[in-house]
Amino acid sequence: MNAALKFLRFVSIYGAGRTLFKAAGRLRLPLPAWSLRRAEPDIALVGCGQFGFATIGYFLQSAFGRRIRACYDIDPRAQSTLARAMGVPLMPASFDELIADPGVRIVYIASNHASHADYAVQALARGLDVYVEKPVAVSHAQLVTLLRAVRDARGRVFAGYNRPFSAAVRLLRGEIGIDPAGGFSVQCFVSGHRLAADHWYRRPDEGTRICGNVGHWLDLMVHIWAWRSLPDLLHVTLAWADPEEPDDNLAITIASDRGDIFTVMLTSRSEPFEGINETICLQHGETTCKIDDFRRLTLWRGSRLLRRRFWPKDVGHRGAILQPFREESRDWQEVVLSTLLMLHITDMVKRRQRESTFSLEQGRAALAREIDIL
Repeated sequence: MNAALKFLRFVSIYGAGRTLFKAAGRLRLPLPAWSLRRAEPDIALVGCGQFGFATIGYFLQSAFGRRIRACYDIDPRAQSTLARAMGVPLMPASFDELIADPGVRIVYIASNHASHADYAVQALARGLDVYVEKPVAVSHAQLVTLLRAVRDARGRVFAGYNRPFSAAVRLLRGEIGIDPAGGFSVQCFVSGHRLAADHWYRRPDEGTRICGNVGHWLDLMVHIWAWRSLPDLLHVTLAWADPEEPDDNLAITIASDRGDIFTVMLTSRSEPFEGINETICLQHGETTCKIDDFRRLTLWRGSRLLRRRFWPKDVGHRGAILQPFREESRDWQEVVLSTLLMLHITDMVKRRQRESTFSLEQGRAALAREIDIL
């Protein structure tokens, strides 16, 4: 009964096509091509789990039909079931074999977090375009190595932080009215998935839930700051409910030297029936805005009231995933800065450090020096 109810609820949120893809991803069922468009298969997918299947696979197949040429996963069953479901012709035995295929032009990376940077570095070294899911790195050393590869690469790199591509955030950007001297007040409340004690997110090398989840909202905050101009000094404060689990049921507050105040609370005390649910509230100048789970937006600017509904729910996945095929893509330097901030907060969590001050400019300058001397 719960499964049927969830299916119907998902149809009301995501539409029938996306819901069928989500269900097929769980059950590993074959699906027809969802687009009449045809292109020479030139995409490789690394990471054949639920996200690679039901999100990346869905939006690529919706846009291009069967354009995925090869897929690879360290789990042979995940690899073979995705290939069968989506009509992927090649299942290489290794990542090296995948990127050596002369027919591959772009690699999508959706594997476990700690492997993202290494796969991206190898693909870039082969001259390929690379789309790497979040996080792009789970350690400072990984980030340095990745950025050196990006600097030397012939191919392009794209990041999978999707919320800046959502319809609600894009609408807000066009309506907000930027005050060059004004601060942003932003609050994100996120009801996340409950994770078992042995979930792979909890492995020491995977970057904690800060890299796995919270990085999304840190990245969104950096993107919003860039609409005006970025601050430099950030005062970061952390609070958590359980000292044994400081990356879950926690609140992060960031105050900047430009008068910004940002908070994100991640709670997983109860699993949302429909998956992750988030509410984002923003105030800047005369604009106040509320985004309700990327399904509804209410915006007040002076006497003006604007309401929008978004169906299907639009968290920005389509825009992010199709970046390599469109003129518009994310500013890579925003991703670099949000990753620096994310890694700083990850280190705070690991050290059980509750307060710190972080300089975006000093972090960027130090990173540039490290890239040059490696």
